[in-house]
Amino acid sequence: MKPLDTERIQNAFRSKRWVVAVNEVDRAGMTCRDILIAGLPHIDPSTWPERFEMGGVYLNRRPAHLESEVVPPATVEYFEPLGDFKDVASLYPSFSSDMVLYHDEDMAVVVKPAGLPTIPPRDQRRFALSTYLRDYFNKPFHLPSRLDTGVAGILLVSFTSRMNAALQRAYDRHAVGKYYVAQVSGDFPHDVIEVRDQIGRHPHYSMLRCVVSEGGEEAYTVVTKVGCDVIDGAERTFLRVEPKTGRTHQIRVHLASLGYPIIGDPHYGGAEAPELRLVSFGLSLFHPYVQRQISFELPLALRPRWLHTALLGATS
Repeated sequence: MKPLDTERIQNAFRSKRWVVAVNEVDRAGMTCRDILIAGLPHIDPSTWPERFEMGGVYLNRRPAHLESEVVPPATVEYFEPLGDFKDVASLYPSFSSDMVLYHDEDMAVVVKPAGLPTIPPRDQRRFALSTYLRDYFNKPFHLPSRLDTGVAGILLVSFTSRMNAALQRAYDRHAVGKYYVAQVSGDFPHDVIEVRDQIGRHPHYSMLRCVVSEGGEEAYTVVTKVGCDVIDGAERTFLRVEPKTGRTHQIRVHLASLGYPIIGDPHYGGAEAPELRLVSFGLSLFHPYVQRQISFELPLALRPRWLHTALLGATS
Protein backbone atom coordinates (compact mmCIF):
# COMPACT_ATOMS: atom_id res chain seq x y z
CA MET A 1 0.00 0.00 0.00
CA LYS A 2 1.44 3.37 -1.02
CA PRO A 3 2.07 5.64 2.00
CA LEU A 4 -0.29 8.60 2.21
CA ASP A 5 0.80 12.21 2.71
CA THR A 6 -0.33 12.72 6.31
CA GLU A 7 0.25 16.47 6.35
CA ARG A 8 -1.64 16.99 3.10
CA ILE A 9 -4.56 14.90 4.36
CA GLN A 10 -4.81 16.94 7.56
CA ASN A 11 -4.61 20.22 5.64
CA ALA A 12 -7.53 19.12 3.45
CA PHE A 13 -9.96 19.23 6.35
CA ARG A 14 -11.93 22.42 6.92
CA SER A 15 -12.12 22.11 10.68
CA LYS A 16 -10.00 21.26 13.70
CA ARG A 17 -11.36 18.91 16.34
CA TRP A 18 -11.03 19.87 19.99
CA VAL A 19 -11.99 17.51 22.81
CA VAL A 20 -12.56 18.60 26.42
CA ALA A 21 -12.88 15.71 28.87
CA VAL A 22 -14.95 16.54 31.94
CA ASN A 23 -14.21 14.29 34.90
CA GLU A 24 -14.13 16.57 37.95
CA VAL A 25 -17.13 16.35 40.23
CA ASP A 26 -16.80 20.06 41.01
CA ARG A 27 -17.74 20.83 37.40
CA ALA A 28 -21.18 19.35 37.93
CA GLY A 29 -23.90 21.74 36.80
CA MET A 30 -21.69 23.57 34.32
CA THR A 31 -23.04 24.11 30.81
CA CYS A 32 -21.40 23.27 27.51
CA ARG A 33 -20.63 26.95 27.04
CA ASP A 34 -18.93 27.10 30.47
CA ILE A 35 -16.82 24.05 29.67
CA LEU A 36 -15.73 25.36 26.26
CA ILE A 37 -14.93 28.84 27.55
CA ALA A 38 -12.69 27.28 30.19
CA GLY A 39 -11.22 24.60 27.96
CA LEU A 40 -10.64 26.61 24.76
CA PRO A 41 -9.38 30.02 25.91
CA HIS A 42 -8.07 30.90 22.43
CA ILE A 43 -11.68 31.34 21.23
CA ASP A 44 -13.46 34.64 21.86
CA PRO A 45 -16.13 33.79 24.50
CA SER A 46 -18.63 36.20 22.93
CA THR A 47 -18.70 34.08 19.73
CA TRP A 48 -20.00 30.90 21.36
CA PRO A 49 -23.73 31.62 20.81
CA GLU A 50 -23.16 31.89 17.04
CA ARG A 51 -20.83 28.89 17.02
CA PHE A 52 -23.46 26.74 18.73
CA GLU A 53 -26.11 27.97 16.31
CA MET A 54 -23.88 27.02 13.36
CA GLY A 55 -23.31 23.54 14.79
CA GLY A 56 -20.12 21.66 15.48
CA VAL A 57 -20.52 21.23 19.27
CA TYR A 58 -21.26 17.77 20.66
CA LEU A 59 -21.86 16.48 24.16
CA ASN A 60 -21.09 12.78 24.43
CA ARG A 61 -21.26 12.63 20.60
CA ARG A 62 -24.73 14.19 20.41
CA PRO A 63 -25.42 17.73 19.13
CA ALA A 64 -25.24 20.12 22.09
CA HIS A 65 -27.01 23.34 22.96
CA LEU A 66 -25.48 26.42 24.53
CA GLU A 67 -26.97 25.73 27.95
CA SER A 68 -26.83 21.93 27.86
CA GLU A 69 -25.82 20.74 31.33
CA VAL A 70 -22.66 18.65 31.48
CA VAL A 71 -22.81 15.76 33.93
CA PRO A 72 -19.36 14.25 34.61
CA PRO A 73 -17.90 12.06 33.33
CA ALA A 74 -18.52 13.56 29.89
CA THR A 75 -16.83 14.62 26.69
CA VAL A 76 -17.45 17.90 24.88
CA GLU A 77 -16.24 18.11 21.28
CA TYR A 78 -15.94 21.20 19.12
CA PHE A 79 -15.13 21.20 15.40
CA GLU A 80 -13.57 24.61 14.88
CA PRO A 81 -13.59 26.00 11.30
CA LEU A 82 -10.16 26.75 9.93
CA GLY A 83 -9.44 30.39 9.19
CA ASP A 84 -11.72 33.28 10.15
CA PHE A 85 -14.87 32.03 11.88
CA LYS A 86 -16.83 35.04 10.62
CA ASP A 87 -15.91 34.14 7.04
CA VAL A 88 -17.02 30.49 7.02
CA ALA A 89 -19.68 31.21 4.38
CA SER A 90 -16.97 32.05 1.84
CA LEU A 91 -15.77 28.43 1.94
CA TYR A 92 -19.00 27.10 0.44
CA PRO A 93 -20.72 27.71 -2.92
CA SER A 94 -24.37 28.69 -3.11
CA PHE A 95 -27.29 26.94 -4.82
CA SER A 96 -29.50 28.46 -7.54
CA SER A 97 -32.51 27.52 -9.66
CA ASP A 98 -30.37 26.76 -12.73
CA MET A 99 -28.99 23.80 -10.76
CA VAL A 100 -32.40 22.09 -10.93
CA LEU A 101 -32.36 20.15 -14.22
CA TYR A 102 -35.70 18.38 -13.77
CA HIS A 103 -38.58 18.49 -11.30
CA ASP A 104 -41.93 16.69 -11.03
CA GLU A 105 -44.12 15.58 -8.14
CA ASP A 106 -42.04 12.46 -7.50
CA MET A 107 -38.45 13.47 -8.09
CA ALA A 108 -35.91 16.05 -9.16
CA VAL A 109 -32.51 16.01 -10.79
CA VAL A 110 -30.12 18.61 -9.41
CA VAL A 111 -26.49 19.65 -9.71
CA LYS A 112 -24.30 19.84 -6.60
CA PRO A 113 -21.47 22.38 -6.84
CA ALA A 114 -17.95 21.24 -6.01
CA GLY A 115 -17.00 22.14 -2.46
CA LEU A 116 -20.54 21.86 -1.08
CA PRO A 117 -21.27 18.90 1.23
CA THR A 118 -24.25 16.76 0.27
CA ILE A 119 -25.39 16.62 3.89
CA PRO A 120 -24.22 18.82 6.80
CA PRO A 121 -20.76 17.81 8.04
CA ARG A 122 -19.74 17.57 11.68
CA ASP A 123 -18.50 21.15 11.89
CA GLN A 124 -21.58 23.07 10.66
CA ARG A 125 -25.15 22.62 9.49
CA ARG A 126 -25.79 25.79 7.47
CA PHE A 127 -24.00 25.03 4.22
CA ALA A 128 -24.96 21.73 2.56
CA LEU A 129 -26.93 20.66 -0.48
CA SER A 130 -29.61 19.04 1.69
CA THR A 131 -30.06 22.31 3.60
CA TYR A 132 -30.41 24.29 0.38
CA LEU A 133 -32.84 21.73 -1.10
CA ARG A 134 -35.00 21.89 2.02
CA ASP A 135 -35.32 25.66 1.61
CA TYR A 136 -35.73 25.51 -2.18
CA PHE A 137 -38.41 22.80 -2.45
CA ASN A 138 -40.01 23.38 0.95
CA LYS A 139 -41.11 19.77 1.34
CA PRO A 140 -39.66 16.47 2.59
CA PHE A 141 -37.22 14.69 0.30
CA HIS A 142 -34.79 11.78 0.18
CA LEU A 143 -31.34 11.56 -1.41
CA PRO A 144 -30.85 7.98 -2.68
CA SER A 145 -27.16 8.65 -3.32
CA ARG A 146 -24.57 11.24 -2.36
CA LEU A 147 -21.46 12.89 -3.75
CA ASP A 148 -18.27 13.64 -1.86
CA THR A 149 -17.86 17.30 -0.91
CA GLY A 150 -15.18 17.90 -3.55
CA VAL A 151 -17.17 16.25 -6.36
CA ALA A 152 -19.50 18.36 -8.52
CA GLY A 153 -22.32 17.00 -10.61
CA ILE A 154 -25.71 15.38 -10.98
CA LEU A 155 -27.77 13.88 -8.15
CA LEU A 156 -31.27 12.43 -7.83
CA VAL A 157 -33.82 13.72 -5.32
CA SER A 158 -36.95 11.78 -4.36
CA PHE A 159 -40.10 13.39 -2.92
CA THR A 160 -42.50 10.46 -2.50
CA SER A 161 -42.41 7.09 -0.81
CA ARG A 162 -43.28 5.35 -4.08
CA MET A 163 -40.29 7.00 -5.80
CA ASN A 164 -38.04 6.23 -2.83
CA ALA A 165 -38.88 2.55 -3.27
CA ALA A 166 -38.57 2.66 -7.07
CA LEU A 167 -35.16 4.32 -6.96
CA GLN A 168 -33.92 1.89 -4.33
CA ARG A 169 -34.95 -1.02 -6.57
CA ALA A 170 -33.31 0.66 -9.57
CA TYR A 171 -30.02 1.13 -7.71
CA ASP A 172 -30.15 -2.43 -6.38
CA ARG A 173 -30.57 -3.73 -9.96
CA HIS A 174 -27.89 -1.34 -11.29
CA ALA A 175 -30.60 0.16 -13.52
CA VAL A 176 -29.52 3.75 -12.90
CA GLY A 177 -26.94 4.58 -15.55
CA LYS A 178 -24.34 7.03 -14.31
CA TYR A 179 -20.90 8.07 -15.33
CA TYR A 180 -18.27 10.48 -14.17
CA VAL A 181 -15.47 12.37 -15.88
CA ALA A 182 -12.09 12.50 -14.15
CA GLN A 183 -8.73 13.98 -15.04
CA VAL A 184 -5.46 12.26 -14.07
CA SER A 185 -1.80 13.07 -14.58
CA GLY A 186 0.13 11.40 -17.38
CA ASP A 187 -0.95 9.24 -20.32
CA PHE A 188 -3.39 6.64 -19.00
CA PRO A 189 -2.18 3.34 -20.53
CA HIS A 190 -5.56 1.65 -21.08
CA ASP A 191 -8.26 2.38 -23.63
CA VAL A 192 -10.75 0.54 -21.43
CA ILE A 193 -10.15 -1.29 -18.16
CA GLU A 194 -12.45 -3.02 -15.67
CA VAL A 195 -11.40 -2.78 -12.02
CA ARG A 196 -12.90 -5.32 -9.60
CA ASP A 197 -10.76 -4.84 -6.50
CA GLN A 198 -12.35 -5.00 -3.06
CA ILE A 199 -12.47 -1.78 -1.03
CA GLY A 200 -12.12 -1.58 2.76
CA ARG A 201 -11.30 0.98 5.44
CA HIS A 202 -7.78 2.37 5.47
CA PRO A 203 -5.86 0.90 8.43
CA HIS A 204 -4.62 4.32 9.61
CA TYR A 205 -7.41 6.71 8.59
CA SER A 206 -10.95 5.60 9.37
CA MET A 207 -12.48 8.18 7.01
CA LEU A 208 -10.46 6.92 4.03
CA ARG A 209 -10.63 3.70 2.00
CA CYS A 210 -8.14 1.45 0.22
CA VAL A 211 -7.99 -1.64 -1.95
CA VAL A 212 -7.79 -4.80 0.16
CA SER A 213 -7.14 -8.42 -0.77
CA GLU A 214 -9.91 -9.80 1.45
CA GLY A 215 -12.52 -8.69 3.95
CA GLY A 216 -13.65 -5.65 1.96
CA GLU A 217 -16.69 -4.89 -0.18
CA GLU A 218 -16.82 -5.96 -3.79
CA ALA A 219 -16.37 -2.96 -6.06
CA TYR A 220 -16.59 -2.78 -9.85
CA THR A 221 -15.55 0.22 -11.95
CA VAL A 222 -15.22 0.59 -15.73
CA VAL A 223 -12.70 3.20 -16.87
CA THR A 224 -12.52 4.48 -20.47
CA LYS A 225 -9.89 6.82 -21.85
CA VAL A 226 -11.53 9.68 -23.76
CA GLY A 227 -8.73 12.14 -24.49
CA CYS A 228 -5.49 13.81 -23.48
CA ASP A 229 -4.04 17.28 -23.38
CA VAL A 230 -0.75 18.92 -22.45
CA ILE A 231 -0.68 22.01 -20.23
CA ASP A 232 2.65 23.68 -19.40
CA GLY A 233 4.45 20.55 -20.56
CA ALA A 234 2.42 18.24 -18.32
CA GLU A 235 0.36 15.52 -19.98
CA ARG A 236 -3.10 14.84 -18.59
CA THR A 237 -5.78 12.30 -19.45
CA PHE A 238 -9.56 12.60 -19.34
CA LEU A 239 -11.39 9.46 -18.27
CA ARG A 240 -15.00 8.37 -18.40
CA VAL A 241 -15.60 6.38 -15.21
CA GLU A 242 -18.63 4.18 -14.58
CA PRO A 243 -18.97 2.85 -11.03
CA LYS A 244 -21.12 -0.27 -11.26
CA THR A 245 -21.22 -0.51 -7.46
CA GLY A 246 -21.52 2.32 -4.97
CA ARG A 247 -18.70 2.03 -2.44
CA THR A 248 -17.35 4.98 -0.48
CA HIS A 249 -14.62 6.78 -2.48
CA GLN A 250 -14.81 3.97 -5.05
CA ILE A 251 -13.64 5.93 -8.09
CA ARG A 252 -10.91 7.72 -6.22
CA VAL A 253 -9.57 4.53 -4.65
CA HIS A 254 -9.69 2.43 -7.83
CA LEU A 255 -7.91 5.05 -9.94
CA ALA A 256 -5.28 5.55 -7.23
CA SER A 257 -4.78 1.77 -7.09
CA LEU A 258 -3.98 1.84 -10.82
CA GLY A 259 -1.29 4.45 -10.16
CA TYR A 260 -3.39 7.31 -11.56
CA PRO A 261 -4.95 9.23 -8.66
CA ILE A 262 -7.32 12.03 -9.64
CA ILE A 263 -5.75 15.46 -9.97
CA GLY A 264 -6.59 17.58 -6.95
CA ASP A 265 -7.27 14.61 -4.67
CA PRO A 266 -5.38 15.33 -1.42
CA HIS A 267 -6.45 12.08 0.22
CA TYR A 268 -5.21 9.61 -2.38
CA GLY A 269 -2.09 11.25 -3.77
CA GLY A 270 -3.39 13.24 -6.74
CA ALA A 271 -1.36 16.11 -8.19
CA GLU A 272 -2.11 19.39 -6.45
CA ALA A 273 -4.84 21.54 -7.98
CA PRO A 274 -7.43 24.04 -6.70
CA GLU A 275 -10.21 21.45 -7.04
CA LEU A 276 -10.85 17.72 -7.22
CA ARG A 277 -11.09 16.96 -10.92
CA LEU A 278 -13.98 14.56 -10.78
CA VAL A 279 -17.58 15.30 -11.81
CA SER A 280 -20.79 13.30 -11.91
CA PHE A 281 -21.39 14.08 -15.58
CA GLY A 282 -24.19 11.86 -16.87
CA LEU A 283 -27.20 10.03 -15.50
CA SER A 284 -30.11 8.09 -16.98
CA LEU A 285 -33.00 6.00 -15.66
CA PHE A 286 -36.45 4.79 -16.54
CA HIS A 287 -39.01 6.98 -14.78
CA PRO A 288 -41.69 4.53 -13.62
CA TYR A 289 -44.45 7.14 -13.29
CA VAL A 290 -44.00 9.10 -16.52
CA GLN A 291 -43.17 5.82 -18.29
CA ARG A 292 -40.13 6.92 -20.24
CA GLN A 293 -36.35 6.91 -20.12
CA ILE A 294 -34.89 10.22 -18.92
CA SER A 295 -31.27 11.20 -19.37
CA PHE A 296 -29.20 14.17 -18.25
CA GLU A 297 -25.71 15.54 -18.77
CA LEU A 298 -24.04 18.32 -16.87
CA PRO A 299 -24.99 21.59 -18.62
CA LEU A 300 -22.21 23.56 -20.25
CA ALA A 301 -22.75 26.56 -17.95
CA LEU A 302 -22.29 24.39 -14.84
CA ARG A 303 -19.18 22.50 -15.95
CA PRO A 304 -15.94 23.29 -14.13
CA ARG A 305 -13.30 25.15 -16.10
CA TRP A 306 -10.93 22.21 -16.23
CA LEU A 307 -13.38 20.23 -18.36
CA HIS A 308 -12.64 20.61 -22.06
CA THR A 309 -15.96 20.35 -23.86
CA ALA A 310 -14.23 19.36 -27.10
CA LEU A 311 -13.11 16.15 -25.45
CA LEU A 312 -16.43 15.31 -23.88
CA GLY A 313 -18.13 14.58 -27.16
CA ALA A 314 -16.51 11.17 -26.94
CA THR A 315 -18.27 10.45 -23.63
CA SER A 316 -21.86 11.06 -24.68
